[in-house]
Amino acid sequence: MEKFLRSNNFARIIAIFIAIILWLFVTGDQITRTTPARITWQDVPLRIENINPDYVVTDIPPAVDITLEGLPEDFEDLTIQELDALVDLNGREPGNHLIQVEVQPPRGLTLISVEPVQVRVSIEFYQTEDFEVEIEMIGEPAAGWELAEFEVLPEVVLVGAPESIFERVDRVVLIVNITGMRLIESVELSPFAYDEEGIRVNDIVIDPNLITVRLEFDRVVEPAEIDDE
Repeated sequence: MEKFLRSNNFARIIAIFIAIILWLFVTGDQITRTTPARITWQDVPLRIENINPDYVVTDIPPAVDITLEGLPEDFEDLTIQELDALVDLNGREPGNHLIQVEVQPPRGLTLISVEPVQVRVSIEFYQTEDFEVEIEMIGEPAAGWELAEFEVLPEVVLVGAPESIFERVDRVVLIVNITGMRLIESVELSPFAYDEEGIRVNDIVIDPNLITVRLEFDRVVEPAEIDDE
């Protein structure tokens, strides 16, 4: 046995064995690199294209799943930001539509599937209108002071929203808390829209979204001070 281990035959066998292992390793790596792979990307953002500027999309799935096929090297360094999934709204009118999702796969990759293939899209008219800002004062000024006058800039704001939301807007209100105020005060506040029942209407745009209110306060003249005069 010892003679065999020291013989040239044993050395040849070991060399052949190592060569086979290296061949299998290299061949396996080449097979892996040349065998197409499939990868599914989940939650790829879905974008909108060619919508009429007078319309707005009020309901659409935010994302889709995309399965791509290609060589492993083609997937290297590929990020979800490089994937483009869209719905083309060219010529679509207000209403509910079932629209095909379009995907342009990156170079070297093949699109296998999109889930869902079609998405339901709701389109509405986008309405805008000027509203005069109503001021609602709450709280009490500092002791011995009373509100003399105030100025609102701007007095009118532009309200915009999808038609189904816009039709609920009845007025735009700016709530000013004057608690503890005295002399001259200036505040910047956000106005809010309300319906006829006084319930706040959300998901609208008010421009500008900050209103400046300048307030002036006078000292309260006590009756005793008037008698002294």
